[in-house]
Amino acid sequence: MSNYEYDFSAGVEQYKKIIDGGEADWIPVTTQMAEFCMAYGGHNGREFFSNPELFVRGSLDVQQEMGYHVPDMVWDVYSVEAEALGGKMAWFDDLYPALDNTEVIINDEKDMARIKAPDPFKTGRMPWVLEALQICHELTGYKPFVHYCSPINLAAQVMQFENLIMAMTERPKFVHKLMDWLVEEVLAPYINASFKVLGGHNIANGKDAVGSLPFITEDILAEFSVPYLLKLRELCGGHDGIRSDNWWGDSFAADMDAYWDVKLQITPQYLKVQDPDCFAIGTERIREYADKRGCALSFGVGTLLLQVGTKEEITKRIHEYMEVGSRGPHGKKFFLYLCSFSAQTPPENVRAAIEAVNMFNRGERPYAGQIDTGPGAVAAEMAGGKGFMGIGSKYSGVSEFRKEDRKQIFKDIYQSVMDFDEQGCPELVAKALEDGESATDILDEGLIPPMGEIGDLFASGELFVPEMLLAARAMKAGLEILRPILTKVQTKPKGVVVMATVFGDLHDIGKNLVGMMLEGAGFKVVDLGVNTKAEDIIATAREVNADVIGLSALLTTTMPFMKLIIEEIQREGLDIPVIIGGAPVSQDFANKVNADGYGDNAPIAVEICKKLVGITGGESASAGAA
Repeated sequence: MSNYEYDFSAGVEQYKKIIDGGEADWIPVTTQMAEFCMAYGGHNGREFFSNPELFVRGSLDVQQEMGYHVPDMVWDVYSVEAEALGGKMAWFDDLYPALDNTEVIINDEKDMARIKAPDPFKTGRMPWVLEALQICHELTGYKPFVHYCSPINLAAQVMQFENLIMAMTERPKFVHKLMDWLVEEVLAPYINASFKVLGGHNIANGKDAVGSLPFITEDILAEFSVPYLLKLRELCGGHDGIRSDNWWGDSFAADMDAYWDVKLQITPQYLKVQDPDCFAIGTERIREYADKRGCALSFGVGTLLLQVGTKEEITKRIHEYMEVGSRGPHGKKFFLYLCSFSAQTPPENVRAAIEAVNMFNRGERPYAGQIDTGPGAVAAEMAGGKGFMGIGSKYSGVSEFRKEDRKQIFKDIYQSVMDFDEQGCPELVAKALEDGESATDILDEGLIPPMGEIGDLFASGELFVPEMLLAARAMKAGLEILRPILTKVQTKPKGVVVMATVFGDLHDIGKNLVGMMLEGAGFKVVDLGVNTKAEDIIATAREVNADVIGLSALLTTTMPFMKLIIEEIQREGLDIPVIIGGAPVSQDFANKVNADGYGDNAPIAVEICKKLVGITGGESASAGAA
């Protein structure tokens, strides 16, 4: 027994054996569950994530009661450093707090010169984090590691994601300067402060969701992510424990083994592959690579399954991951990761997950030999969907949007969008007008069709988010040349769509992509932004006479707000169809909340909107000018 108030010594011992390069006697499990602990303990989110004593004790109480192995101290990791740089926070009673990313913190070198580097012991909630780490150590004897927002993710927080992607193309020297500054003046001092507080500690774990495929490309990863993670390690003592282990998007890599080699460069202590990639790639394929490299391994069970899965589904997934993970010559260097328990996760699912782990460790294995993962397999939690972000079917290389009988000027405009040529596209549009082409024909024949092909390429996984943004920007540059003409002749849009990210959610990348694609297809888009309440959506929909309402959520914790908004729309008697989307959303969920449509990705969302307003597949759609 431990001499500390909370005893996690048995699980911590097994976990440390693996992290230190050794072999465990049994499989430990790590997790992320602070928001669940907040909700289960009946705590208010504002107080829970601002009072370090409450945060630590509230987390440890629930984790000890449930029987989890390693203390979890994961706060709102993506917010702390940006908040310390002057970012505004959005606080909620029953969710993680989040950075209010509607305002840019740093856009240029003047902003960098204006902002003072934070003092980890004085600025924002950095001192709160350091105190929480210290309290956890005093109560458990375990030295928890600081979680930090990885450099490229922090750059996206302070610049906004779309601005960062464009700056990488237009102002790469500035982006490199910003990344250097964030690493040298913000992240390294923060991590080193945690080492000072905990006395000789040498582990810090980066969180890097936006720094993962397909939100960035592998070229961006190589130029703007990997070098700065390695530089951060050097500035923090050169320890292998300075890592960033939660990249996902493995299934989008052109060469999976090469991608995993890079992951091991960034996190030398082990390879982690988590859902949905782990399920899509297959556990045996990942185990084969880990055996080849002789590295420790971790499989991550996805948030959505843990939230909506049945006890049997959760147990089967965990048992497969543990069985395959612990196979072979390096099987004793395996630990399981439960990606996240949110405020919406039923307590019985949290108990089911740890009981499944304990069953396997006791030798009770009712699903022995059953392998459900791998290419073509459909995860229980994604029933009715097409997989993560709707990316699945391969692009044939011949687009239905290309027509050989198009005039050459329209083919040139089309290609300028495909080439992301923001300067050339408007020049070609202006030339077409000078040559006597109508604004409507230029739109229908030159600007709208390439966005359809871009959508196909994204749906096949051959283009990633940055490339979609660049194509949309080129298309919109051409559209701006036409807009005064379209306004003058009052060209009617094919439909009006009100878009919003639901209340409690401040993520907008997916929503913005859908909006760009809708504009490219001839719709007028009214974007209400993030963290939007039902009454604001309803009032705007009435005001603009909306044809469709589109709701987005990236967090499992905010998905229930979709249901509340749809119910409120129905109570108000609005006969407006509602479509929903976002990484955790599925067709099954859409059916349950009575949504009129579900879009796995931006191109699919556009097709649904076309059907809802009565546009058939063969019709073209002229863009609105409002």
